[in-house]
Parts: sequence; structure tokens; C-alpha cells
Amino acid sequence: MGNKLLLDSIVARLDALETAVIGKPRRRLSKSALAQQRGITPRSVMRQVAAGILPPPDDVENGRLYWWSDSVERHRKREADSPAARAARNPRLKGTPASTEV
Repeated sequence: MGNKLLLDSIVARLDALETAVIGKPRRRLSKSALAQQRGITPRSVMRQVAAGILPPPDDVENGRLYWWSDSVERHRKREADSPAARAARNPRLKGTPASTEV
């Protein structure tokens, strides 16, 4: 029982440290957990990885795929600031005029 209390104490301290540094605790997400978080099926997670919408898995253990929550967030932020995303947000970058004044 003492080991469990020690491990719980370490995990709580690690969560506090990660919250201070990253802004929230770092979590390891399985393919199913990531799918549930995004509101898609586990198969769609793999489709999105293949399409580059999601990053490749960080860990593979016994054939199971895992992502760290901060790597998924970093990938999302990087994709949100890509040239294609900026062009989609700003009509002047698409090459179409913002107004059709004659």
C-alpha cells in the first residue's frame, strides 16, 4: 500500500509541474481515446494520420498506438498556422479580390 501512495504522490507532483510548464497535465492517449476526444472513429484517426491532419503516433506498445496530448496540440497549432490555413482565413492571400468595386 505504501508504494501506491508514493506513486500517487509522484504523479500528483508531476501533474503540477506539467501544468506549470505546459499549461495542463500531459496525457498519453490511445487511438480510441484520441478518437473519442475528436468525435471520430478509431479508423478515422488512422485516415487523418495518413492525410497529415494528425501527427504519427508517439509510441507503439504491443501493436497499440499512443499519442502524447501535447504532441497532438503542437501539431494542431502548426497546422492552424500553415500557409494553406492562412490563405483560407484571408481572401487576399487566395488571389481573389476582397471587394468587387468597379
